[in-house]
Amino acid sequence: MNLRYRGASYEGKFTQDYMNGCFVGGSMVSRYSEAALDVDANRWYCTKFFAEYYRSDVDWEGVRSRHEQTAEVVKNLLSAYTQAGVFSDDELTALKSAVQIPSTVGKERTIEQIRDTQGDPQLIEKAIELLEKYDETGIVGGTAYPASVPDSETEDQLLSIFEKLLDSDSSDSELDEEVEALLSLSLKNVSLGTLTPVLSLLYPTRYPIINEQTRTTLRVCLDIHLSDYLEAVSIFQNVRRDFDFEPHLRHLDFFCYWANEQTDVTRWFEENNIAGRDVWQLNAGHQNDGGPEALWPAWKEQGVCSIGWDIGDLSELDAEEIEEATEDTKSQEAGDYLRRFKNDLSSGALVLAKDGDTLLGIGVLQNPGYQYSPGFLNQHVPDVSVSHPHIRPVDWIAVPHADHPPTGEWDIETGLLARKTLVRTKAFEAIRYTLAKQEPELLPNLIDIERNVSNPGEHVLVKEYQDQTPIDEEPVSETAPYYWVVQNNNPEEIENEYLQAERDNHPHHDLRKLTPGDTIFNFRKGEILGHSIVAADPYVIEEDETEFIRVDVSFHAYSNPVQFGEVFAYLNRDDVRLDKYYPIYHSGVNQKYLFNLSADAGEYLLKKGNRQRDRERLEQRLSIPQMEPTLPTNLYFPPEQARQLRSQITAAINSGKHVVFTGPPGTGKSKLAESLCEQAVSMSPVDDWKFTTATAEWTAYDTVGGYMPSREGDTDALEFSPGQFLQCFRDRDGTVVNRWLIIDELNRSDIDKAFGQLFSVLAGDSVELPYERNGDEGGPVQIEWVDQDEVKAARDRIATDPNRYPITPAWRLIGTMNTADKASLYEMSYAFMRRFAFIHVGIPRIKTEDGHANQWMLDPGYNTSERDPQNYAAAWLESVNGSTREQLRETLSTVAPQLTVLWANLDGERAIGPAIIHDIVSYIAAYDSEADTGAALTDAVIALVFPQLEGMRPEQQRTLIQGLDTARRCVEHPLRTDEEGNQTPAIIPDAPRAPGLETNRLYRTAEDMFGIEILNDEDES
Repeated sequence: MNLRYRGASYEGKFTQDYMNGCFVGGSMVSRYSEAALDVDANRWYCTKFFAEYYRSDVDWEGVRSRHEQTAEVVKNLLSAYTQAGVFSDDELTALKSAVQIPSTVGKERTIEQIRDTQGDPQLIEKAIELLEKYDETGIVGGTAYPASVPDSETEDQLLSIFEKLLDSDSSDSELDEEVEALLSLSLKNVSLGTLTPVLSLLYPTRYPIINEQTRTTLRVCLDIHLSDYLEAVSIFQNVRRDFDFEPHLRHLDFFCYWANEQTDVTRWFEENNIAGRDVWQLNAGHQNDGGPEALWPAWKEQGVCSIGWDIGDLSELDAEEIEEATEDTKSQEAGDYLRRFKNDLSSGALVLAKDGDTLLGIGVLQNPGYQYSPGFLNQHVPDVSVSHPHIRPVDWIAVPHADHPPTGEWDIETGLLARKTLVRTKAFEAIRYTLAKQEPELLPNLIDIERNVSNPGEHVLVKEYQDQTPIDEEPVSETAPYYWVVQNNNPEEIENEYLQAERDNHPHHDLRKLTPGDTIFNFRKGEILGHSIVAADPYVIEEDETEFIRVDVSFHAYSNPVQFGEVFAYLNRDDVRLDKYYPIYHSGVNQKYLFNLSADAGEYLLKKGNRQRDRERLEQRLSIPQMEPTLPTNLYFPPEQARQLRSQITAAINSGKHVVFTGPPGTGKSKLAESLCEQAVSMSPVDDWKFTTATAEWTAYDTVGGYMPSREGDTDALEFSPGQFLQCFRDRDGTVVNRWLIIDELNRSDIDKAFGQLFSVLAGDSVELPYERNGDEGGPVQIEWVDQDEVKAARDRIATDPNRYPITPAWRLIGTMNTADKASLYEMSYAFMRRFAFIHVGIPRIKTEDGHANQWMLDPGYNTSERDPQNYAAAWLESVNGSTREQLRETLSTVAPQLTVLWANLDGERAIGPAIIHDIVSYIAAYDSEADTGAALTDAVIALVFPQLEGMRPEQQRTLIQGLDTARRCVEHPLRTDEEGNQTPAIIPDAPRAPGLETNRLYRTAEDMFGIEILNDEDES
């Protein structure tokens, strides 16, 4: 990850000063837009949420007390050694033991080690007294191996370093020099995980602990990779600020330990795909079927969600049949909604129940998945006829109070779309965090979401005829992980979803052993037709004076049955077979009724069955309908630019091109890319989209994939791990998907090195990679271009082979390029560029031809019916709610004239996009209310504009900065008709306006930052 700050990077002295000066400390950060860290928004909000959980779960006062007690011991030891001028093996070993928790070495052994050292006797005794006095000391784990100082020169260096670290008069820069020197020493059995705790004990608000716990948690949760320690110091300060940790950095360090060791937080981040998981928003009906008032209580009580349009059982219909059956419905998107409900929702996925844009509840989809039950909800919704036959089981884990503020008033983008029945949302983590802040009592429920996502439960709807008394008899045969049933002569069992055998003591009739949630594979005439999930306990029925045991099940048909010949060899393996009641003979299949299967056999057959489903999924993703993209409402573009952008995007996507948005910083390239992908997801051939940022370190390993150590079994084994691109075409379980990919800052990567074989694929060719998968489905990894010209049989083979990643004409790569930052960019070859349509997103004309500033662009009072949004102010106000909107409106009303002139003064010298102007407005809105506008605007320029001037030549910087406070006339309307019928810009009849910057302070700061001379002694006087 290329960790960077909004408007700044880690490069150069200016940036370091900027980070230390602007981001450390400050008020609580509650919104992603205010964050110092430039990380994925879902990761950011999820970490905010778990930080809330951490604060409620951990006794911070106890943790801090232990840290302070350990600090007393360590300071006495260091003083004892530096005053005595000794720091040999014994002293270093004793220091190491004092820092570690007692379970590593033991308190008595630590005291013995300290007694054996040669430090100042009084201070040594004081350290021992403290150890004996305190019940809890030591702050990190580690090894008990003795430490070693290699030579007398190193001992002298240790003494010198710790003397200066103990000196309270040392400046921050002097401390950093000593820290750098300490960490460069070669000390045996003393690592960064031992030395940084000592630094933390001496300076807990400056130096963090860096060990495996902190590295793992920050990498897994935030995709931050720590390397250089002093750089990590700055990162820690900004992580602390973003997530409201205490200034005492042990608070953040202990969070890392808690997340990785005491809870499952890091495991959840890795397994539950926090940054890109499926989250669905589903409307709880409409007014014509009772609406949320009628349906939502039934959903909660019965643990389900549902959707209308009764066209029959969706599991028996393919995509074309669903489309045909919904052609006459009032909703043009009914077919898309039903296909998603049938195919795309999966167990373990999150679903947000909503009433328009109001959140009703958060749940996790359960097994077994889709069920068709036309009369089910009518039994549970009084006085209303509900036509919602399509059901999925849901565990509604978190239900907000009815009196909580409507989500439309929340100070975040919830992404809840009032007019959409079933679409994805990318704002779940922001919603969960905000809900936890508003209703703290829901915190345990909101945490339980992750447990249920990892291990979704089972909930099969009870059919109307399931009113029989469960049989109370012990099984006569052994249970098993999975089961197999032969149904050659009784297809009605499959059609009516039940199993039935005579009530006797024959092991192959022993339905008594089946329990709700068990999985049975349905075999008939040489094919595995699907699998069934047991819905309820077995019961007894009587037919023709004969008693039978019956079990009701939910049958899940495979789109293409699995042929027995495909699986026989595997199921007949000795390491897969069971000793008793196994259906497979060496010569074929036992034709009795019920059999046991091993866990390996059952999991193998489930994979095979899902592979058959991939055939249908691939067919549905071979093409996309013609798109008519719209521009996001939270962005403003002047009318002509908006028309051109819409036309260019439409032409590029509909002609089959990938897209790169180019332009200066702050013009909305990334938001355009995200909006385009969100609109694509509303079409059934597109499942989702991924966002990633390119870096100079990217290789084909990041994009395509490569070998990595196996997570299971032999630690020396390697397995293929798909990269960013391949994850767009198959899910983690191998399911065929079509995820569009956004690559931000595309040209920061070395294209030839990073894209490798993908050049051919982007041109519509297939390639075989130099990797093979391990296991039963091993084989060479291939990226396959698949379209309608490929014969159907070949498409089926590709879909059902998990080693082959299908790319179809329905997939797109959307890139962004910052054209202003040319110094750090790689060149793009013509071979690469010809595979894309490049769309330039430029800077608006903030000045008229006469040099006047277009104040109307930032004026919140500007009003015209010609377009929506009407200007930048309207777009920005549209994106916020409540008090934040009013504060922003008030700030714009105050500073629009000065800020427009400032923007016009920047125009032509350094391209500054509207997003940076928006940042300036937000900065001023949060500024000291007692300060005047000139001071606020000056500090905003220093904090937000000056970083954009890095890389300019000194004479360019000097000219631009000297001209920032130039006065200009302002235009309040782009075109106004005069008495003679001529249209001209409406100029405000006032004297020219200047931004009103504090130029002396601005110039002095610029001189310090950029090393240029602007003021001379005469100017200063």
